[in-house]
Amino acid sequence: MDFGVVGGRTGLGFAKPSALGMQAIRWKRLGDLGLGTFYFLLALAPILKTYHAAAAGEHLLAVHYALSGAATLIVAGLLLIRRKAILGSTRRREQVVAIVGSFAIIPLSALPLTWQPDWLLEVSSVGFILAYAWIVWALMTLRRSFSIFPEARTLITHGPYGLVRHPLYAAYFVTYTLLMIPRISLIAVALAVVGIAAEVNRSRNEERVLRRAFDDYDQYARRVRPFLPI
Repeated sequence: MDFGVVGGRTGLGFAKPSALGMQAIRWKRLGDLGLGTFYFLLALAPILKTYHAAAAGEHLLAVHYALSGAATLIVAGLLLIRRKAILGSTRRREQVVAIVGSFAIIPLSALPLTWQPDWLLEVSSVGFILAYAWIVWALMTLRRSFSIFPEARTLITHGPYGLVRHPLYAAYFVTYTLLMIPRISLIAVALAVVGIAAEVNRSRNEERVLRRAFDDYDQYARRVRPFLPI
């Protein structure tokens, strides 16, 4: 969900919006509206938790929830204002991978806490604050180039994208891990592994679109690492 292009070449597994037809484009915009509404509803839970945590004097936890809610609200808004994709993948498998990477975190977060010493919860809160601050920065850098599925809009190479090629996915690795540890169980580990593996695969699918659509992407990829700046 972190890229786009100007100009492009189509081929097997790719499609330009102009080839989809007006009816398909209208359905796509309707899908954006539905997905944006879904993310808006998802944001309500951390917003309410922010209020309760602040009222209880748990300020670190309140900041964590506030940033989580803010990131989710930003996603909801970007889905409604984003540019039309110039090039996108038509492979259903790649779309399923994007869905798994995006939403496997929901059942993981719903699992009960099984290990919750005070020090772990405090460390986790700090980790979440850093991760969600990074996510908000990446989203505000992407702005109208945001996407869920492998689609190309405008190549972004500044801000966090000047440090790593996939700053959002790098942050999601952290959030999956931080959610898994205090819920440690076979199910939690499985969900975290599936989610992280989906994000890795998702990044490769997006890069396949970028390389097809943007001639200068290979130069950018040689200069900037995918997930870690070192």
